[in-house]
Amino acid sequence: MLRRFGISIALLIVIVLAALGFLAWTLSSRVIVPQPYALMPEFNVVAYQNGVVTLPPAGDGAPQFARSDAVGAYGLLWDGGFGHLGEVQAGSSGAIQRDLTVVTGSAPSAGTPARLDSFYFRRDPLADHGFEYQELTLPGEVGDLRAWYVPGQGRTAALMLHGRRRGELAETLRMLPVFERLGMPVLAVAYRNHDRSTASPDGLYHYGGSEWRDAITGAQYLAAQGIDRVVLVGFSMGGAVALEALERWSRALPEPIALVLDSPLVDPYEVVKLGAVKAGLPLPGPLTRLALLAARVRTGVDFGSLDQVKTVRSLSLPILLMAGTADSTVPIEAVDAFAAAAGPNLVYYRLDGVEHVEAWNHDPAAYEEAVRTFVTGLEIRALAP
Repeated sequence: MLRRFGISIALLIVIVLAALGFLAWTLSSRVIVPQPYALMPEFNVVAYQNGVVTLPPAGDGAPQFARSDAVGAYGLLWDGGFGHLGEVQAGSSGAIQRDLTVVTGSAPSAGTPARLDSFYFRRDPLADHGFEYQELTLPGEVGDLRAWYVPGQGRTAALMLHGRRRGELAETLRMLPVFERLGMPVLAVAYRNHDRSTASPDGLYHYGGSEWRDAITGAQYLAAQGIDRVVLVGFSMGGAVALEALERWSRALPEPIALVLDSPLVDPYEVVKLGAVKAGLPLPGPLTRLALLAARVRTGVDFGSLDQVKTVRSLSLPILLMAGTADSTVPIEAVDAFAAAAGPNLVYYRLDGVEHVEAWNHDPAAYEEAVRTFVTGLEIRALAP
């Protein structure tokens, strides 16, 4: 009897451990395996007529890109096109109506799969802003890196790094005009596993643990153009990439004079844990640690070393930080901890009710003015030819 009981307990332990291992592996895949660049729709268009699109109501707790009623400057991405949404209007039966200006493709029809899009600009610097630019292919460590270069008059440039998953060069197009209007050259780099850049050998995200090398490649290109100072700009995971690059910056590269971070991914643990909580997984804390252990086995990256709170303590350069309290990807508490460790040279915009990397969408004019004020407050010679 006791022997049977012992066997049952042992089997139960094996089953529990196997289940935890499966969940940890699955959770690690959610955070390190790239998603395809596909539409990934959140709803179907109800109707489109005379420049007005009708969308289904979002409901409470809707996912980020299902919020058809999001207030601000947003795009609509659908199967076959993209456009700019106008202000929210009340429709019948709770439906949402908004003006829609079609930018690319043909207008959507009833039943067309679609989603909200925070990338208000989706083409390139010339098509979206009228800025002449160069389409570049930089030789990176793992292969070719796609990049855009917008020439300027000064010897201080902005080096811009997009975020993960749906991240691509287009993500930089919302902030890019601020630097161009200041006469600064701008280089936007698509790091490995994103956009048209080469995938890493393992095809997985390293949360800055290897992508920093691609930022260094961008800095080397700027140095070859005669740039001697640089403002690093990072969106979401691009913030982690910038911070990891700064830890390894050499004197042969342009001097980093400031850091601009929009919703930076400052701690993989907190991001993965939030994902576990949102998925309703049991024991999110221990499961997250197991997931990051699985991710380390799969990538060779020590994700615990990528806690950027540790990194920022060693930085003395000015930092502009923007994050929203409604961020469903990077918990605001993690950003707050980063801000608390940053020291006196930090300017922190903590925005109530704003989602992940949507500060510009929430108020474009205020966002651009915040960036402009920060950059022009740096040393005058930074912007001089």
